[in-house]
Amino acid sequence: MAMNESSQPAPTRAMRLIFEYEGNQVRLVSQQPVEMAITESDLARVGHPGYYVDTRDANDRTLARVPARNAFSASVEVFPQRPGEPISRVDVAQPRGAFTVVVPVPENADYFSVVQITPGRPETQAPASRTTSPVEGGTQITELGRFPLTANPQGGGRP
Repeated sequence: MAMNESSQPAPTRAMRLIFEYEGNQVRLVSQQPVEMAITESDLARVGHPGYYVDTRDANDRTLARVPARNAFSASVEVFPQRPGEPISRVDVAQPRGAFTVVVPVPENADYFSVVQITPGRPETQAPASRTTSPVEGGTQITELGRFPLTANPQGGGRP
């Protein structure tokens, strides 16, 4: 009995990237090639505020963008000293940690970019603002790090 090939996404050449960060400083510590099915829901089509990893070509064109969930967390879990007390979250002045993403790697991919998407300037969105027209572009994209796609990705990358 033949399976319906259109019911499952085809495996895509992809890369598992592991990053470490401290504050807004980010470094790529590992690139691992993987083959996996990447669905449309895994890719970010719109620029909602948050952190993302882009796959880009040599002309700086974004080929794919995936959300970097749990990246640059500004709080940590604090476990209670006494059993039965709730776990709480506490803001930290200098966030640090690691995160992992899997990004598609099309044939013309050249590098990866960690970006932060933020809404337009906050002062223009305040109710008492003197601005009557919307902020041009609406959102801002800030590149936090750029990392080359390595020919031999097993050993990690350098910023």
